[in-house]
Amino acid sequence: MTCPGSRMFIAPFLVTVLLLLMPLSAMASPAAVSVGLSVGACKAVFSAPGGQISLKSASGGKASFRSGVSIEAVSPGVIRAGSVKLKLPVSISGNALMKWNDRPYRGHFKLTQQGGAFNVINVLGIEDYLKGVLKMEVNPAWPLESLKAQAIIARTYALRNKNRHGSSGFDLCALNHCQVYRGVNAEDPVLSKAVDLTRGIVLRYQGAYAATFYHADSGGHTADVSSVWGSSIPYLIGKPEPQKYQSPYSNWQVSMGLSEIQNILASKGVRVGNLTGIAVSSRDSAGRAVNLTLTGTGGQTTIKASQFRTMIGPDRVRSTFFTIGGNSPGDPLPMPTCAPGPANEESPPLSAKDEQMLIAFTQQGVFNTEELMDMLIKPQRRGFYLRKALEKQSGVGVPVKATSSAPSFAGGRVTFTGRGWGHGVGLSQWGAKSLAEAGWDCKRILKHYFPGTVLSRLSN
Repeated sequence: MTCPGSRMFIAPFLVTVLLLLMPLSAMASPAAVSVGLSVGACKAVFSAPGGQISLKSASGGKASFRSGVSIEAVSPGVIRAGSVKLKLPVSISGNALMKWNDRPYRGHFKLTQQGGAFNVINVLGIEDYLKGVLKMEVNPAWPLESLKAQAIIARTYALRNKNRHGSSGFDLCALNHCQVYRGVNAEDPVLSKAVDLTRGIVLRYQGAYAATFYHADSGGHTADVSSVWGSSIPYLIGKPEPQKYQSPYSNWQVSMGLSEIQNILASKGVRVGNLTGIAVSSRDSAGRAVNLTLTGTGGQTTIKASQFRTMIGPDRVRSTFFTIGGNSPGDPLPMPTCAPGPANEESPPLSAKDEQMLIAFTQQGVFNTEELMDMLIKPQRRGFYLRKALEKQSGVGVPVKATSSAPSFAGGRVTFTGRGWGHGVGLSQWGAKSLAEAGWDCKRILKHYFPGTVLSRLSN
């Protein structure tokens, strides 16, 4: 059987979502994790400079090498290490730090069969694994409390998703489908300190590992998981950021041809003939696009904005916080002209513009029953409640229902203007950084982004 070309492991996005939302048991052993470094490899070189490398087959075969060994697949389920043939699976260990293809990794390696080739798997303790992950997610120069928060959610994520790639013989892959992992090359003293200071600490919800989604920048307001992936998880709700901040992703814009979008969508099974228009047909309470209506010569269809973003490319349409043409969604709202004072003071009558804002907030359910009654009985207090609503929506903008009218598309192109980067669910990394800079500790940061979860320490 011919050995296929080696490739890094990539899995479909929908599998990511489905598996991550599954309620996994909190009792899975956290002692070690296995990480798939390569799937379908034909050749690999393992080395341990100045040390000894030992290979052991599950069928009983053994081999030892000084400093290094080159391995290749010779037939399905069989490899050759030097001049020795061994049946897969094979474990590879050493008495010194080992390298795979000249990249150093802690723990040991395992090779499993993948057709006529083999998978390269790194098996190591959860804490060592995290030290090879964090630098791929956050900047070591960030405040320590934000780094500690990242360590906790990355640990929780890994343990919740153990055996995610069980059919391939390992727990997690080394790509962003799971968490980007680069072994010893990615270790940093500051990040290792954050891992050590939170050793064994995870987030749980009702006894199970929490689904600790995270993203780069929420754009000022996190997203409700139900509007992104359609599932309901009590602690993954959309919330405004407590602190305003700026990041490299605060504002972005991308322009694309309708024909390009049409071809991409058609390749994913979404067809409306020749695409002639795109419009945001609904938004969530924060102003994020939830659904898009696509119009073409073959008809009209509506898809989720998060699905559209994934299809087009999350590095192009960076978030669902976007408008089509025009300004960035949720530009800061003007403060009411009445400049209301304290709650027990009367304020001048609202302007027509302020009245419209107050009506919009009322229709969106911003005020509770007591507040509505108070405004009804004491109209002079409406200015105070308008200011209160604006403060809640600080930096996010008035969440209004999307208009049905589609923008014009000059030259057959469409421009997306937005802010933030990522799906918006769970922890915002730049948001956590800003909170740590404001004096929040990691416990308070995690409580904000994952309300109702609790910190606990692993028992082993």
